[in-house]
Amino acid sequence: MINATNVTKKFGDLTALDNVGLTVETGSVFGLVGSNGAGKSTFMRAISGIYRLDGGSISIDGRDISQGPEVRNKLIYVPDDLYFIPNSNMDSMARLCANSRTDFDEKLYAELSDKFEASRKKPIRTMSKGMKRQAALILAIASKPDILLIDETFDGLDVIKRHDMKEILCDAVADRGLTVILATHSMREVDDMCDTIAMLHKGRITLQSELDEAKTVLCKVQIAFPDTFNQDAVEFEGAGIVNFKCDGTVATVIYENGREEVERQLKAKNPLLMNVLPLSLEEVFIYKNR
Repeated sequence: MINATNVTKKFGDLTALDNVGLTVETGSVFGLVGSNGAGKSTFMRAISGIYRLDGGSISIDGRDISQGPEVRNKLIYVPDDLYFIPNSNMDSMARLCANSRTDFDEKLYAELSDKFEASRKKPIRTMSKGMKRQAALILAIASKPDILLIDETFDGLDVIKRHDMKEILCDAVADRGLTVILATHSMREVDDMCDTIAMLHKGRITLQSELDEAKTVLCKVQIAFPDTFNQDAVEFEGAGIVNFKCDGTVATVIYENGREEVERQLKAKNPLLMNVLPLSLEEVFIYKNR
């Protein structure tokens, strides 16, 4: 289990992480969602020990990461901006991984390379962006970490390879309890894979919940009355209206309240029409972070 408590990281006058707190369960796929500059990469680098914290703490299985690199020896971080040894190819990088990672699985490395038709002898510097990302993920998975951090997970991979990589990661989670944290701005990736998500905005966590629950933290209602109306017509005590858009006699309203309370209050106003509509994860992110 990974626990972050009041994590703060500053770069001069910029506070990149502001009292961030979250929990990642062992053997789960956790999505860290945020727009560009939200602090996702900073948080990943803080977990992996690249950055020292200016406040708060991060622990792995109850041990603070500041206690030494051995706390993080079963963790691998695949950053958005990849780095490989100059003039290396996949096989030479695999030998480096085998020398530094006691659990590196050469058979798994070969199987994954064959599955993805990876060019093991080709200089990595000559590869496309997607091929470099693929190489990094193959090497990381073959190293068999307990925790895998991936920044902008499948950036550059084509549709088929993206699907296959998702399956491989999910199998590792199910078969050997791998914990995966995906930092991304792609809601589709999160929706496809994650058990739990956290939304990060301007260095702060605005929401953390199980994926299905995240889509119900807001309530979206389409409602109509006989005549044109404004927001006052759909207000009630503690309504918490996040967004109101009206077109004549029909409006779409986003509430912070739960569905049952919203339905009860609005039915009392005798509308001509009322439908509670599902929200996408993207809509939740937009309305929670405006």
